[in-house]
Amino acid sequence: MAILSLRIGIETEVLLSANDIQDQVKPSLEDFASGLVQHYNARVSERSGQTEMRMAFDTWHASEDPINFQYWSVLEEPSIDPDEDHWGLEFASPIIRYEPGSPWRENLHSHFQIIRSYAQIMSDVTCGTHVHVSPGDSKWTLEQAKNVSRSILYFEEAFEVLLPPDRRGNRECRSNRFDNPQLKHLPDLEACFEKIQGCTTIKNLVHLINASEVDPLNLNVIEESNGEKAVTERCYGFNFENLLEGKIGTIEFRRPPCVTNYEDCVMWAEFGASFIHAAMQFGTSLKHLRAYGPHVEGLAAFVEQAAVPNMNDQEILNRMFARGSGCLPVGPLKFSHYY
Repeated sequence: MAILSLRIGIETEVLLSANDIQDQVKPSLEDFASGLVQHYNARVSERSGQTEMRMAFDTWHASEDPINFQYWSVLEEPSIDPDEDHWGLEFASPIIRYEPGSPWRENLHSHFQIIRSYAQIMSDVTCGTHVHVSPGDSKWTLEQAKNVSRSILYFEEAFEVLLPPDRRGNRECRSNRFDNPQLKHLPDLEACFEKIQGCTTIKNLVHLINASEVDPLNLNVIEESNGEKAVTERCYGFNFENLLEGKIGTIEFRRPPCVTNYEDCVMWAEFGASFIHAAMQFGTSLKHLRAYGPHVEGLAAFVEQAAVPNMNDQEILNRMFARGSGCLPVGPLKFSHYY
């Protein structure tokens, strides 16, 4: 049976330069963000169906506070490296219903219109875009999460083609296979899939897909059923850490680059949601995945197989798949994402 509803969330990290010099020369980032929020909400009051924005500077991350799921949130993002002419901020969307008839694309377009009426949106290699996905009205099952895991590993070289160079080999969005200490030494996909199949709980799967061999700031220590400590980290192309108990219950697609306009943002969000939508249903085995081929053309056919009328937008997806063809081997990690 086709899945007819997902919940998604979009996070965009950007550099901003206010259109009005009086708005630009604020004494602090928080003051700049406060002025932006006031402008945003004044414009929202003139538009029906658009969600207000709120400040979230009192939390490390917008998802820490469930109230943020009702609003657009603006917060400081420490990984952004602004200069003296730009302010670095992250915008986090409210929960979006990704389902037939949802007005989410129109609302996202309006969001960008309002931001651009206040400031120029600039790109930077220290900025990225993240798309959170969860089932529409339930929690992830272990089998759904395994299906997504298999699909990620199978299509990684197709993803490499579609990404801009600054998101390849980027330590903020590492390969879930080739940069993963639990998987990178395995001889082939069959061995990787055996590891995935051997996971008996979602916690086991998170430990596998988001394994860490170092001790960076972005790690999370979890305890296995046998009492052993497992170290995970979120800085992979696909982050499963939010599936752990007590967290927000999403798989996070972290590979997209910084977006400065609606057209690019909706393309990456559509692609991330549509890929996971297909993967959770059809990533059941290596035999099934091999019917497509590990290249962009196979990825496009795989995503299209799951398409639901008025839910997935094929025209937007076609723009994504027109970015390239074939596949590209996953290269080594670069020293950092500050190129």
